[in-house]
Amino acid sequence: MSWLVLTPVCVWLLFGVGQPLRNRLGAVAGIVALEGATIVMASTGHHPEPPPVAAIMSPRPVPSPAESACPVRLPHPDEVRLSRTHVTILWPAVIGECDTAAVVLGEKGNRLRVWVHEGALVGNHRASVVPVNIDGRTAFVDVARKLARHRWVAVDGRSGERIPTITHG
Repeated sequence: MSWLVLTPVCVWLLFGVGQPLRNRLGAVAGIVALEGATIVMASTGHHPEPPPVAAIMSPRPVPSPAESACPVRLPHPDEVRLSRTHVTILWPAVIGECDTAAVVLGEKGNRLRVWVHEGALVGNHRASVVPVNIDGRTAFVDVARKLARHRWVAVDGRSGERIPTITHG
């Protein structure tokens, strides 16, 4: 909001005919302060929240007998492994783990927001449905996704908590 209010004033002071030097320097200082505040806000994680998973994925209908063995679960990832072409998401396995999971990945800046949903989905959604693999006490999914080469910070899409991330070439 500050940009919308202060930028026109600064531009008028900077380029206005007959403005004294102190007004022009004040305008430059104002624009620099706005830019500095924007950078600080961006680096401290004050980002608008993406839509909740409920807005992306529809609620589960009454389960059919075939689905009753796999209730809806929203696992919280313990670790994310990244490569140039894949995102692997790991969480503690439970008895009766679903065969598939819906995964939504949201990129914003250097943050990779991760949502995992096990169980039936209905309606339109932007999720990738991938098989769930079990290795001992760990469940994981592997999502084919090309990522830009920079330092990603994986974040749980529901809680906003950082997820430990391992990057592989």
